[in-house]
Amino acid sequence: MSHHHHLHHHFPDTRPLTISRLISGGLITTYSCSSSCLHCLYRCHPGRERQHIDTETTSANLKTIDSLGCDSIHIGGGEPFLDFASLLQVLELCQQHHIQVEYIETNASWFNSTEQVIPKLRELLPRGVSTLLISISPFHNEHIRFSKTKGLIQACRRAGLNVFPWISGFIDDMEPFDENETHSLKEFRQRFGPGYDRDILRRYWISPGGRALEWLRNVLPLKSLNTILDEFSHPCHELAETSHFHIDLYGNYVPGLCSGLAIHRKDLGSPLDPKKYPLITLLYHQGIQGLYALAKESFDFHPRDDYIHKCELCDHIRTVLAARTDEYDQELAPKAFYQKPG
Repeated sequence: MSHHHHLHHHFPDTRPLTISRLISGGLITTYSCSSSCLHCLYRCHPGRERQHIDTETTSANLKTIDSLGCDSIHIGGGEPFLDFASLLQVLELCQQHHIQVEYIETNASWFNSTEQVIPKLRELLPRGVSTLLISISPFHNEHIRFSKTKGLIQACRRAGLNVFPWISGFIDDMEPFDENETHSLKEFRQRFGPGYDRDILRRYWISPGGRALEWLRNVLPLKSLNTILDEFSHPCHELAETSHFHIDLYGNYVPGLCSGLAIHRKDLGSPLDPKKYPLITLLYHQGIQGLYALAKESFDFHPRDDYIHKCELCDHIRTVLAARTDEYDQELAPKAFYQKPG
């Protein structure tokens, strides 16, 4: 180990987190969704707040994105097509702000017939959208019939839109099943064997956050609390990652794909105030060990015996803090993320 590296260990980086440049990302236009997929990073479901992004927030979000050096975004949710008028408004504002829309994400649940969706799809083209990302996975198929997914893909082709199937590797898995019905993961396991969930994980990128943690807990090995704290002793510098960012309908930036954490867009571009963002600051400098120490000392946090990943422990701590105090409301947002149904 070089002398240099040693020094670094004794004097940790105490500079505040600054999100100074955005590379690539998207707008979360709503957390409402027709589905409640097991792998959802944002814990979207039909019961989530039926709110869609308004014009004022859209404009302010786009100005921020532009000022931090990013000129193209994707649009996602939730399900953006649940409020088509609002979606068109967002697209028009993107055009006004000269921000290109790379694609809109959709789960195809709103497809009813080719005749009805083609006119809608044709309204996207003059508003600068040439591609739909259409979700395809066993998680989606638990809630959305594959016939809708196929129908929307065909309608896009007829309307002159490109399709970005995410991911096409699962199309073959759907073949044995009736496309006019939904199918549970249990059915996929029965068909493809008990290792199917682990197989999904190899084929499909799943972020360890939100509802995905509950699914991953049955797929990944469990480790003791101490093993997790030892294994993840480093600061959470992924909070500074901007290669796949999101800003939501409340004007909150989600740092490092850590759903349930929020930095208001007006605080981007300059050093984060540790008084306003104590938890994010703690995670950025001390990682999960720092957050765990705070939770234990100040909130009498009782951990589980085991976790799959530091992100699961972090989510558990944040859920407890969100329920016990309003001290961190600015950064533990949106609140509904922590109010797990059922």
